[in-house]
Amino acid sequence: MISDPSPFTVRPALRRQAVLTMALLALAVILMVGALGAVPLAGMLLAALMAVLAVVRLVLPTAAVGALAVRSRAVDAAVMLVIAAGLAVLSTSPNL
Repeated sequence: MISDPSPFTVRPALRRQAVLTMALLALAVILMVGALGAVPLAGMLLAALMAVLAVVRLVLPTAAVGALAVRSRAVDAAVMLVIAAGLAVLSTSPNL
């Protein structure tokens, strides 16, 4: 009997990176929406995902966000919010 499973298996890794895993699943859905022809909607959904991730980065501790933490909390959130704003503007711009 194994009492303590290895932390290097898939299940513990997904638990450690839960925020990133959920973000990647949301990204897959957004890509499907874009591939089905609703590109402006996919752009807005991607902007919303980035904004939500920025808020998550601000609220949750660094250990909880896993690989989403790259720089300081403020810089990570600011970069994601700028990217979200840019995506929102570009996805609503006609003929781009």
